[in-house]
Amino acid sequence: QSSDRSSISGNLTVNVFPRSPFPADFSVQRQVAGQDSVIRVEDGVVTRSVRDTAAFFREAERIYRPLALPPIGDLTRPGRARLRIAMQTSALGRAASREVAELTRQTAALLESLGHRVEEVEFSVSPRFEDDFLTYWSMLAFAVVRMGRRDHGPSWDSSRLDAFSLGLARLANRRLHRLPAVITRLRGATRQAERLFSDYDVHLSPTMATETPLLEHIDPNLDFDEVLHRVTSWMLLTPWQNVTGQPAISLPLATTARGLPQGMQFTAGMGREARLLELAYELEQASPFPVIHR
Repeated sequence: QSSDRSSISGNLTVNVFPRSPFPADFSVQRQVAGQDSVIRVEDGVVTRSVRDTAAFFREAERIYRPLALPPIGDLTRPGRARLRIAMQTSALGRAASREVAELTRQTAALLESLGHRVEEVEFSVSPRFEDDFLTYWSMLAFAVVRMGRRDHGPSWDSSRLDAFSLGLARLANRRLHRLPAVITRLRGATRQAERLFSDYDVHLSPTMATETPLLEHIDPNLDFDEVLHRVTSWMLLTPWQNVTGQPAISLPLATTARGLPQGMQFTAGMGREARLLELAYELEQASPFPVIHR
């Protein structure tokens, strides 16, 4: 996720691809519903290292830089500042699995060995947040179904969308009357994020609550309710970043007992993409990302 840089925001997610090292899906943000949008949609590029992601930021800023936010600049090395880092392994009414929580603590130990100060915290998210997020998220699918022909031409056929997208659109249709109140409550998450980052420089959490699943675990053509359950059970704090707009970066710093990569997510205050990239450089040097062997 990213600061609210409507043309050049930062969403760096290091994913599993059939090459080595693990690539990073780094995104430029655009708002989908004008200035009143709560959740953002990103277009992005795939990079293989923090260096390449930083280069993308550098080149993007040559085209456009929002003057209300600090510049990111040409970052080529780790930062010197030692950071105050909050660590969390539970949120949205669920805790990370035992293995993922332990991997997160191992990441915290690595950070402390590099001189950063890590403190485990628990900040509460509104009990209604997850359902509110789902309501708003489903509106994106609703918009695709309803406006696809206008956006893509007469050949558009919404019936060919996957079952999960169509299921989300149906859910949104049932909840349209809730939207004004949902948006009001979701905006409160931004104020909560501001309070958190007045005390800490960075927040650490596992990117997902459970171990990396097998392929097709969230096949969008499976039964809608089953896929929705799997998706929401897998999420931890990523929806919170989607709503608050705080910059976040996910790095493959851990490996599960089954040999699969496990992402660790780092979040910073609004406009602090540079801080995250500098930390990512440091962690990449201290714990090089795993290589995929075919």
